[in-house]
Amino acid sequence: MKTKIGFLALMILTFVLAACVQPTAAPQPPATQPPQASPTEAIQPITQDTLGNGSYPVREGKETVPFTGGKYETGQGADYISASLLPQSATGDLNGDGVDDAAVLIAENYGGSGTFIYLVPVIATSEGPKAGPGTLLGDRVQVKSMDYKDGKVQVSMLVQGPNDPQCCPSLPQTRTFEYYANEGFILTGVTSQTADGKERSITIDSPVSGSEVSSPMNLKGSVTIAPFENTLAVQVYDANGNQVSEGPLSVTAAEMGGPGTFDTQVDLAAASVPAGPIRVEVLDLSVADGSILAMSSVTLTYK
Repeated sequence: MKTKIGFLALMILTFVLAACVQPTAAPQPPATQPPQASPTEAIQPITQDTLGNGSYPVREGKETVPFTGGKYETGQGADYISASLLPQSATGDLNGDGVDDAAVLIAENYGGSGTFIYLVPVIATSEGPKAGPGTLLGDRVQVKSMDYKDGKVQVSMLVQGPNDPQCCPSLPQTRTFEYYANEGFILTGVTSQTADGKERSITIDSPVSGSEVSSPMNLKGSVTIAPFENTLAVQVYDANGNQVSEGPLSVTAAEMGGPGTFDTQVDLAAASVPAGPIRVEVLDLSVADGSILAMSSVTLTYK
């Protein structure tokens, strides 16, 4: 009997102690949840329809207007403008995001005889194609073809030679452009042909694009046709596209107008070129009108 009473008392004591112990609360989430990244919207592909009905910069980029069926026209007199997309275009990944963008040509006329041709980048985004700033190719130049290769856009066309009237360009020229997010297309190369069909071009062998350089910088390369008085021009631009240095570059050639080479030291320190990304251009300039006959460039890091 005593054993049963003791066992009963032990049970009662256990229940009493259990009632006095508070249960442990389950872990609760913080009052404010960390922000969750929203899913990335799919980038919309560029089509001929979206190009023909997109919005583009006109009037030297001063305003952006909607095109319909590849055309835009408005105004009268001094306010008149007619703009249209030319049939040539090129597609490729201009900004390196893995999605194809486009390069288009826009012809602008303000009621006179001039027709100004612009090369315009069109970037694919989740909100649809976005046109960037245009780069002027010239007045009444005749574009023959456009191609995209290795991140660059090449435009083959006829431009006005020294003896050509503005209406009738006859000088074959190919221009190479690279896309920069804040600047649009930047001219990085030019080749042209002589009257007898020879190609005029410049090759920079050293330094190579993407390399680091210090001062003095060794600049070495060749030309297919030696320039007037065997002198080229060297221009250096900083990361913002500002020209920070310019000077002559002598070419060694066995005969006038024949192939030649150049090998010189460029004193970047004396020109106060800022450290960081730079673009070095070598140009053959026409003595008749200062236009570019040939050009080559490299993008470097100056340390």
